[in-house]
Amino acid sequence: MRSIEKLFRLEDKVALVTGGYGGIGEAVCEGMALAGAKVAVAGHNGQRAAACAKSLSDQGYDAWSTNFEATSVSETQRMVDQTISRFGRLDILVNCVGLNREEKAGQVTEEMFDYVYSVNLKSAMFQAQAAANYMIQQGGGRQIHLGSVRSVLALRGRGYAAYCAAKGGLITLCRQLSAEWASDNITVNVVAPTFIRTEQVGRMLADPVFSSKLVERIPLGRIGEPTDVMSAVLFLASPASSFITGHTLYLDGGLTVTQ
Repeated sequence: MRSIEKLFRLEDKVALVTGGYGGIGEAVCEGMALAGAKVAVAGHNGQRAAACAKSLSDQGYDAWSTNFEATSVSETQRMVDQTISRFGRLDILVNCVGLNREEKAGQVTEEMFDYVYSVNLKSAMFQAQAAANYMIQQGGGRQIHLGSVRSVLALRGRGYAAYCAAKGGLITLCRQLSAEWASDNITVNVVAPTFIRTEQVGRMLADPVFSSKLVERIPLGRIGEPTDVMSAVLFLASPASSFITGHTLYLDGGLTVTQ
């Protein structure tokens, strides 16, 4: 029987974390490194990706970075190819890429809807495809995509139509990918948080009325932290979760079960 420690360690694994900087991405990168993985940090902002990788390297971890445009299929393929060239394999994809551009439903523009869809959903498809093509050759792998409770919960008074649609699509996409790639020993899962205390969300949480109402709706009575997301991602990347695929883990302190 494997030891408990081995069930949660990632020695000799290569993890590609896209959107791998900022509050959630950086926490995931650090968690992967602490668990023993080699880490490729990728994102639109090459300087921030490089800074994250350097911070890990300075601590003695094997980390590297590259930049890519998530809405470009060719850029996504290049980024994955570079990761393989640098590390020789790819075991784990953690897709932290995502954004919203608020527009109320009556004012949604085609340009912005397409952009939000492309970043959140189209990008996930082609990251998954590029990674899976390598994972199939090497006998398997893990994919974890960052979703949102907005896949099942609307938000009154805010312009979230495009974002909710894209995140809802992400869950269905990942269920299908998990079914198609199960025979190749690739698991595909989603971690779907509620609001997490990051720099971007901090602007919303700075509104005391919004913040207090949000906490009141969460049964565990607190805002999620980046380390909460990191812990869930590490579990789904680890040997301990080898029989879990096509699953969405709502990381929300009980929010979705009470709405």
